Amino acid sequence: MDAMAELGEFMSSPVLRIDSEGSVQDAAILMEKSHVGSLIVEEHGDDVGIITERELSQKVLAQGGNPEEMKVSDIMTSVQSMDRYMPIEEANIFMHKNKIRHLAVTDDDKIVGVLSVKDLVAYYSRDFRMQE
Repeated sequence: MDAMAELGEFMSSPVLRIDSEGSVQDAAILMEKSHVGSLIVEEHGDDVGIITERELSQKVLAQGGNPEEMKVSDIMTSVQSMDRYMPIEEANIFMHKNKIRHLAVTDDDKIVGVLSVKDLVAYYSRDFRMQE
C-alpha cells in the first residue's frame, strides 16, 4: 500500500453545501440527486456543520419528524476535518476512532472536499486489484 497517499487524492469534490435554514427535505433531495451521502452546512458563507444519511435516518425518520418542517440546523452535527495533504491512513484511523463516515477535507482551513467510507474502500480495494 502507498503509505504516503494523501487523502486529497481520494476525496469527493466539489463540496456540496446547503444553508442551515434549508429544510431537511431539500437536503435529502439534493443528496439523492447528487448521489452523495453528506452535505456541508453553511451559514452566512461559513461552514458550520455537516448533515449525513445517518442524521436523516436517526434524527428524522426514526423520530417521526417531518422533513418539510425541520431545518437542516436542527439535525446537523459538527464537522470533523483533516488537511488534504495528510496521509490517507491517518484519515482512516481518525474516522474509525471518531465513528464517522464522512470527513471534511481542508486546504488552508477551507473545506475543499469530503472523504467518505466509500472513498476509503476505493483506496484499499485499489491495492487488492494490483496484487491479483
